Amino acid sequence: MSRRVLGLGFALVCVLLTVGCKPVVVPNVVGMTQVAATTTLVAEQLVVGELTTAYSATVPLNCVISQEPTAGTRVDTATGVALVVSLGRQPALGWSYIPSPNSIWGLTVDNTAGGGFIIGGGYHNSYDMYALNLNATGGKVWDKPYSNRTPDSNNTELWRHEARGARQTSDGGYILLGAGHFYKDLMPEVSYLLVKTDSTGKESWSKAYAPDNPYDTGNPCVENQPAALQVTDDGGYVAFGDSYVGHYSLASILKTKANGDVEFLKVINDNGKAYEEQITGGQQTLDHGYVLAGYSDNGAPHGPMALLIKLDEDGELQWSKTYQYVPDNHGAEAFAVTQTADGGYVFGGELINDITKASTYGFWMTKVDGNGDQIWANAYGHSESIHYSKAICETPQGDLIAAGALSSGEMAISKFTSDGDLLWNFSDESLPSATANAITLTDDGGCVVVGSGISGGTVIMKVNDVYHVD
Repeated sequence: MSRRVLGLGFALVCVLLTVGCKPVVVPNVVGMTQVAATTTLVAEQLVVGELTTAYSATVPLNCVISQEPTAGTRVDTATGVALVVSLGRQPALGWSYIPSPNSIWGLTVDNTAGGGFIIGGGYHNSYDMYALNLNATGGKVWDKPYSNRTPDSNNTELWRHEARGARQTSDGGYILLGAGHFYKDLMPEVSYLLVKTDSTGKESWSKAYAPDNPYDTGNPCVENQPAALQVTDDGGYVAFGDSYVGHYSLASILKTKANGDVEFLKVINDNGKAYEEQITGGQQTLDHGYVLAGYSDNGAPHGPMALLIKLDEDGELQWSKTYQYVPDNHGAEAFAVTQTADGGYVFGGELINDITKASTYGFWMTKVDGNGDQIWANAYGHSESIHYSKAICETPQGDLIAAGALSSGEMAISKFTSDGDLLWNFSDESLPSATANAITLTDDGGCVVVGSGISGGTVIMKVNDVYHVD
């Protein structure tokens, strides 16, 4: 399989030191990285000709598989040497798992000790949280719903939201993030909810939390929508979401100890209640602080603006910035964020035409530095790559993997260079249609992706040969 490289990221300048054409011998650049091969050819007064890519089981990613003319050929100066550059091994489906019944809605996935996976979600058009534990080969270890109904005759479900986070804890158990409250506890119906389980998924404890409303002193926020959960480096937990403060929702954060006791719980209040904020993701950062991503419907002429908020380790605001896709004057919604090894952030989602959201323009992704200043921004459209990506991660080599769906409806992942240039898309037509909601890399160079269809029906797939393992 071969295709033209989508953007080289650098310009080539060949300076001829002699007048007229002088025969030179083509050097051997096979096996070199693309950058080293370019440098070698320019040093010999040659230029890089057509660049194509191909999968290879033997030649590492971004290294030269073949060249034309071949090494040793005598050619004139300024002759172009065509290179075929390796995409690495071709990704392939390792295994898949489809939970039953088909009303299950898978939203999160994370690695567990021993190479297994914990999946969190719920039931489409229902109210129970749900967790699924798989082993390394995709076999079910256990699955459980989590429910809390009132003891009165109404038998009302108090945990009315799916799990927006599921992670393994240091004691071998699990922590789930949902929303709800407890019978007659005076908490808002939609509060942050943590459910702690043992290693078999049996509930150990559960607690509900709601931040104080900064615009209604002494009262908690009544609508708290959780978006993401992480086990922090101190063994505690952090949950990201947004909370209703009257007229608008603003970003909020919950940080607890391992036993669920609150360390801080607050509305971030970064914009003075100037516009709505919807938080879709977040994580702890390398400096022990936190980053939240989402979007704001703030009445901007081009529609929603992608949002990135950076907090310190105490949850205090460091900066908050909004972004649109300037080249095409599109609004932008961010559904996923990941911090990169250089301390910056990559985040992305979907481009929207205006505040009515009548039309979308496909997947977009941007890289910013540690201060939130934009380094690059790319739009990929509906046909070139995935769309509605809700998960982005960085490989050990610095490449980027995003998960979403193809325009044909298949759950898919796309791989990009660190500069955002598309390398390849992968999907498997044998699996039911779905859009990916979460992704996690595996130690063997693959990844596991979980997604759901529009009306429910979860698909979980393991993809091999996604990145290089030494």
